[in-house]
Amino acid sequence: MSQNREQDFVNTESWEIFRKRFKSDTTEGSYLSDIREYCRIIEKPFVDSNSDDVRRYYERMLEQVKSGRLSRITLTKKFRELHSYASFLMEQGQYLREKDHDYFYPYLKNMTKESALAGYVPVEDMDALLKAASKDRTAYTIITLLYRAGMTSTEIIGIAGEEDFMEYDEGMYVMLSGRQEPCYIPDDAWEILKEYMDLRERQDTLFYNRSGRPLNTMYISRMMKKYCALAGIQNYSAQAVRNCCAFNLFAYGAGVSQTARQMGRTEQQIRRYRGAGYRGSLSRHTSDLVKIHIEKP
Repeated sequence: MSQNREQDFVNTESWEIFRKRFKSDTTEGSYLSDIREYCRIIEKPFVDSNSDDVRRYYERMLEQVKSGRLSRITLTKKFRELHSYASFLMEQGQYLREKDHDYFYPYLKNMTKESALAGYVPVEDMDALLKAASKDRTAYTIITLLYRAGMTSTEIIGIAGEEDFMEYDEGMYVMLSGRQEPCYIPDDAWEILKEYMDLRERQDTLFYNRSGRPLNTMYISRMMKKYCALAGIQNYSAQAVRNCCAFNLFAYGAGVSQTARQMGRTEQQIRRYRGAGYRGSLSRHTSDLVKIHIEKP
């Protein structure tokens, strides 16, 4: 779809007013991307959408949740943003003039609520997990990217190859599908990733299974179960490992905006990761060999 067609779906004048409420480019980009996605799916401008369009969009997103391509938290995030934009347009007199609420709210109020604090992996368990996976180069590299770069499973399996990476003065970055800005890769994670890329066979995607086919999220889920069992720890999800990236950034003094950019989330969402419990766990193990900086296996 052309850029002009996407602009037709979202009224430029209204958007310029709405976007002034955002404090970061990441938040603005998240809203605009989800609004445009909604409009592409229903194939009409936002202000012309109705309850049938919202239902059709919801059913399509729910299929992605069932297939593992989308998390329920992300689905909730999308509906919160669409609800917010619809409420703004109602205030402007441009949407649902005769209604007392928008069509998104009935779905939103029944969706999965995000917990007050995101789940994480305690530092001693994270160390054990990395040690358990140290002989599996693919698993070790994926866990490293989850933990140190804050990428999602879907983002990791979506990386095509070396061409998705770029080097700037401050370090290495990767372009990830669905993000407005490239994702920074810490030096220790880049060393592990680079070694993996040097030894991998050329395939259509960066990560692949024994048959040379692209990985899926179920592969990573099974991988996590396998190495959590080998490490003798409880079964943690890839999402919990990823959450540790944000907790670590906050624990070492990173700001909300910086952490949100790294994680590809909005500033409002990222506040869930400011956990005193995690900081306490981190400080108790500072003198131990806990892998905040990850070593090559």
